[in-house]
Amino acid sequence: MRTFSYNDVGKDKSEALYHAFVLGMMVHLGETYEVRSNRESGYGRYDVMVIPRDKSKGQKGIIIEFKKADRYEEESLDEAVVSALRQIETKQYDAELRAMGISDIVKLGIAFKGKQVKVQSG
Repeated sequence: MRTFSYNDVGKDKSEALYHAFVLGMMVHLGETYEVRSNRESGYGRYDVMVIPRDKSKGQKGIIIEFKKADRYEEESLDEAVVSALRQIETKQYDAELRAMGISDIVKLGIAFKGKQVKVQSG
């Protein structure tokens, strides 16, 4: 609430701000995980995928989808986070991880409306 404003990059780019913020926090994972952004998997492009480098250790793979609550449709954070998780399932973003032999996959929806954020796993 005190550090940044979604207005720092403009209202049309607010999803990019959250995306970059989360990617920045993941920089330290580089030795044990590969962090990918905006790549194709299944029937679309996920926002962030975290892939264990050593697949023999049984580490979890992670898929993150960001969703901005639609203010014109008065979409709630709850609706937006469910929409993000549904997109991961519908577009089968886990296809790439499964092809690598990773079956323990955490799917995270991150919804936001201004500075309000909701994170939910599915």
